[in-house]
Amino acid sequence: MPFVTRFMLKKVILSGSSSLLPRRVFGFTSLLLVGLFIGGLRPLLAQDFLVQVESRVGFATGELQREAPGLVMPELSVGFLYQLPELPLELGVRIGYSLYGSKLEERNDLFLNQLEDLRLRRLNYTWNYMGVFRFFPQVYGKVFPFVEVQAGFIRIASSYAIRETAFDEPFERQRDFGTWTQAFQGGGGLMIPFKDPSIGNIEVKLLYQNTARTDFLRRGDVLFLPDPDGERNGIFDFNTRRSALQLFVPTVALSFYL
Repeated sequence: MPFVTRFMLKKVILSGSSSLLPRRVFGFTSLLLVGLFIGGLRPLLAQDFLVQVESRVGFATGELQREAPGLVMPELSVGFLYQLPELPLELGVRIGYSLYGSKLEERNDLFLNQLEDLRLRRLNYTWNYMGVFRFFPQVYGKVFPFVEVQAGFIRIASSYAIRETAFDEPFERQRDFGTWTQAFQGGGGLMIPFKDPSIGNIEVKLLYQNTARTDFLRRGDVLFLPDPDGERNGIFDFNTRRSALQLFVPTVALSFYL
């Protein structure tokens, strides 16, 4: 329980395919191992550890707003926080996923001698890996303010998948754009304990994000160009943008004591 409450690629040829099964098996195995690890530690954790689920929406500002007007980056994240004994401080980590662009096309010119329409879906997304520091001033009441700082890295990527129908497994899927950038977030919020404070809290907060300048893509920035001579498969043409990812990020979170 917190101290205050308890106290590029310019062009890429379409090629290759991958199976989703290994990724799903790996993801399930990772979640199972994390669950077993936390379950084994639970008797030792008392209420010094929290698991947190956040719903975040980033709104472009500054340089990013000029480069990509109106860009919105929704994000779902999971974090783990540790409350330092007898101190109004929390340290932790957060992992977030943001799908901020999706485009679907039905085309009959993706491959040579293609006879029917195929579905080409492109996704633009980020993975966010952040360390978290939080300070709780000694304010007593039903609502508790805090200051939060985050620092880490963001993986910006784009991938495509080709399917026959919306319900088929893709027979070709590939990530063909990806880059990393350093990121910083800072701001504050309010923590509202549940009716039973020993269970957890609701949080609302507002953070400002800034990063190093980096390449990124918006919906529609990647075009498929078929071979005009009809002698080979088409290529993707990337119109990358470059900016710091400057965002205002209002957030609602639920945190639970382990």
